[in-house]
Amino acid sequence: MLVALQVAKPSPTRLWGDEGTFVAMTASLVHDGDLIFDEGDLQRLEERQAGPAPAVILQRTDRGVTYSKPILYPLMAAPLFSLLGESGMLLTNALLLGIALLLAWCHLRRLGSTSHAFWTLATAVCCSVLLPYLVWRMSDLAQAAMVLAGLILAIRGLPPAAENRSGKGRGLLLSSVAGAFLLGAATSMRFSTAALAAAPVLIAILYRRYRRGLVVAALAVAGFALVGGATQHYLGTPNPYKAVRSSFNPRTGYPAGVEAAEAAERFSTSPATQSASWLPSFEPRRSAYSLFYFFVGRHTGLLAYFPIALVLLLHAVRRPNGVALPLLIASGTVVGFYLLWMPENYFGGSTFLGNRYFLVILPAVLVAVRQLPSPRLLAVAWLLALGFWSSGLYSVSLTRGLDSTSQNHTHAGLFRLLPFESTAKNIDGVEARYWRRDFVRFVDPFAGIGAQSFRLSSGVPATELVVATSWPGETLKIAVQASSPRTVLEVTDWQRSDAYALDGSVDMAPGVLEIDLSPAWRRHGFWWQDGGTYAVRSLRLKLVHPEGTEATADVRYLGQRLPPKMRPQSRDQDPPPDGEAGAAQSR
Repeated sequence: MLVALQVAKPSPTRLWGDEGTFVAMTASLVHDGDLIFDEGDLQRLEERQAGPAPAVILQRTDRGVTYSKPILYPLMAAPLFSLLGESGMLLTNALLLGIALLLAWCHLRRLGSTSHAFWTLATAVCCSVLLPYLVWRMSDLAQAAMVLAGLILAIRGLPPAAENRSGKGRGLLLSSVAGAFLLGAATSMRFSTAALAAAPVLIAILYRRYRRGLVVAALAVAGFALVGGATQHYLGTPNPYKAVRSSFNPRTGYPAGVEAAEAAERFSTSPATQSASWLPSFEPRRSAYSLFYFFVGRHTGLLAYFPIALVLLLHAVRRPNGVALPLLIASGTVVGFYLLWMPENYFGGSTFLGNRYFLVILPAVLVAVRQLPSPRLLAVAWLLALGFWSSGLYSVSLTRGLDSTSQNHTHAGLFRLLPFESTAKNIDGVEARYWRRDFVRFVDPFAGIGAQSFRLSSGVPATELVVATSWPGETLKIAVQASSPRTVLEVTDWQRSDAYALDGSVDMAPGVLEIDLSPAWRRHGFWWQDGGTYAVRSLRLKLVHPEGTEATADVRYLGQRLPPKMRPQSRDQDPPPDGEAGAAQSR
């Protein structure tokens, strides 16, 4: 499994988005003692690798231009970073996860035999995407480890048993204090974690341990406030997601050095500040689809990435007690926050596996279990995990030469059968494309993509692309030029499949096809796009030649309208066969 992770993970010399920002933040703390982006930070970015320097997310505050990510993880990773460089961040991940798993081992041993507890914990680790996040130098694994440790410590001794005898009450109180502080600090990394931090308080209240509930609540607030104060001190704002922020890379320039003034204009022209209203954006069809995708999505589905979470969830809801019920409600609150309050950002991000927003769900459902699941249930999780893991290996071996990003495990096999959604502007540093003012994303590497068009080839899997349009209607136009006669273009979406003969015998101008689309499942804006609602569809285009001849076709995306110089025409006879290019011919 670890070998497979090393194969699937992109080269560590390539950094962008969140990972690039966290690495640069930690380096800034170690070398400069601050998180202000200045010429020293710019020089480190340019010297880090021979190729293009990584992209970073920055913000403009009263302290100047600073990094725009939660600071707790860089603070924790800085000591080992100063000793081992960037490898220290990976060791930090391993240490935090190791400590959390040790506490989980002690917790599970109280629920059953040693061997049963071992296999439950091993299943939780191996039948999920905890391990892949070891090699990402980001805060997500640290947050999950802190939530796991915090929940175990905060609810230790509940329901009440013999902790009031032999002086154990003081030890349990100290345990809950440490757990609450960890949960409060973890909330600073992602505010939706507050629901999980509130669960131990509700558990204590249900068991009438009001004093303990008050202590847990106070310490969670204290942990959050302490990290918030440090964030204000280092970044100039308590919430880096609410400041004026934007992404910078070598193409855009950086707000430091000689190009500082020009690059800083991006804060005004391309802001990425997040906002959320108090009221949810509830649309029944979209919410139902989002919930469906939460379980079976290609990049975020619990079925593929957290099969043990599904097993534990089914096990926990059978007989929920005063511990399991609050934890399950808290987990549902985290899910609901993204499905209802942040649907535009729910479906992804740059470089993600299993959706890192929900990595904290696994610790919650693991702690919610008050009786170890049966070996049969554990076996179900192993079978699901091994099936998708084998599929991922097959996809990596088949497509690694075409795509070396972290998503190359999804291009073939079982993942290919699952629906795909993403609202990210780029994935693994690959920018989305805007053709005819529409948003077009290529999901897989089975097409040669040019500046304004793409090329299909016969004999390869169907090319899958996501198209987001803002115009009414359910048709789009493409211009196609095939290399061989009798070539057929097959277009498939969720409801229909059509075949188009590329021989010029179409109703519109030669080479122009009008594609009939099924109704869009999803309509909303994108988190990085101000205003406007898009109809989002996933299409598959496959080139087929009846005789098995190798063929190619150049496809230009036209959207709803034809270019000014391309109009539908009709002719009553073929042009003379002996015409010369540029010469006038009478008809």
